[in-house]
Amino acid sequence: MDNKKYRHIRLLRMLFLIQLLLPFISFAQTVNLYDAVNNAVKNYPLIHQRQAEVSAGQAHVNTVKGYRLPALILQDQFDMGTTNTLQGAYFSLGIVPSTPGGSGTVAPNYKPNPVNIALTSLQWEFYNFGYYNAQKKQAEAQLGVNEAVLDGDTYLLKENLISLYLDWLKKYRLLNIQNENMQRAQMILTAIRAMVMSGLKPGVDSSTARAVYEDAHIAYLQALDEYNYDKITLSSYTGFNAASIIPDTSFINATLPEGMLQQLPDSVSDNHPLLDFYRKQYELQKADNFTISRKYLPKFSLNSTAWVKNSGISYDGTYPNGISDGLSYDKYNYVFGVVFTFNLFDLRHRSDQQKEGRFYAVAKQDALKTQQLNLDRMMQQANAAYATTIEKIKVIPVQLYSARQAYEQQLALYRSGLNTLLEVTNAQFTLLQAETNYVITQDELLQLLYIRAGLSGQLDFFLQNFKR
Repeated sequence: MDNKKYRHIRLLRMLFLIQLLLPFISFAQTVNLYDAVNNAVKNYPLIHQRQAEVSAGQAHVNTVKGYRLPALILQDQFDMGTTNTLQGAYFSLGIVPSTPGGSGTVAPNYKPNPVNIALTSLQWEFYNFGYYNAQKKQAEAQLGVNEAVLDGDTYLLKENLISLYLDWLKKYRLLNIQNENMQRAQMILTAIRAMVMSGLKPGVDSSTARAVYEDAHIAYLQALDEYNYDKITLSSYTGFNAASIIPDTSFINATLPEGMLQQLPDSVSDNHPLLDFYRKQYELQKADNFTISRKYLPKFSLNSTAWVKNSGISYDGTYPNGISDGLSYDKYNYVFGVVFTFNLFDLRHRSDQQKEGRFYAVAKQDALKTQQLNLDRMMQQANAAYATTIEKIKVIPVQLYSARQAYEQQLALYRSGLNTLLEVTNAQFTLLQAETNYVITQDELLQLLYIRAGLSGQLDFFLQNFKR
């Protein structure tokens, strides 16, 4: 009867373990760091937005190049209206129709007169002291800013994904550790129950073991919740199915950190994307200032107009008999000239805007220096933390081995009746802490490596090491 009961307990335990491990072994898709980052860069909408802004900047450069083209206007009108005139000058304001010439009568005549006119007009600002070139350089500088924003956001996305992936990997390993700890607690609980039922151990040991097991179960569920949170977040960036992905653990025991460190520079790259963004902002401001210096200078234009016209009114002032009298063209005229334009009050506008632009340029230059200081500080902190982390990596395996040996020895002593359950649970907790410390320290090392790789401009090189 007792053997049947124990077989039943073992069966239940096996089913429980299968249920726990099912998310990791059923239809699992192993995702490595390289693929996760590249999928995010390909699919993330913000990167598509920045790419579209770069394309818009390229199109704007072509638009600005077209500013040099003249305006050539073709027009043909057939009009009907009165043609009474009165001597005197006025500002037309662009809305008063032209009625040149006299009507030939003193009294007003409101009989409509057909007028047919066709004209062509050319306006070309052919010289403006480099204003066209300044506009072109300004557009190219704006394109440079758009490209720097794209590179910067791509870098930040990669950095965020690497940090997120490594954190997800850490939580996956911690989840497995909690699962193993729960199995150890289950094994102890099963063994103690058998000894309590046979009278070899007091009943309180069974209750204590049960409490230890439930504590391990709760810790496992908390670890599972944290792991799932990162998994869902990662899938939202990469497009992978959150229900089936697991991280790649094949590089954990490789000599990646030690080999990589020797190939990573220990200083911030001059071409770091976050520095380049501030540098391009400063260059854009200088281009804006140069454009302002040319905007208010004199301009030389070539203007010309040619037109043919007919009016239904004859030379002696006789009004037409019908509309057809105004259809055929009768007179041809042309006019052309070189126009010099300069607003003296623009000198004040130019001075004010140039002063404003100089202050903005100083501000953007200081922003660049501030970013350089921030990145230099991060590099120094990463270098200092790396040295201590390497020392911990060397010590923790010894702690882990000793903790595992102590646990196994305490468990053997308990089974022999030579110690108490408290000593076993203390050894179990020490083993759990050693396993956890080992995973956390390895994660710290990888996090420091990617920070150093990113600051030194070697982020893509870092990712290549995780390509499978």
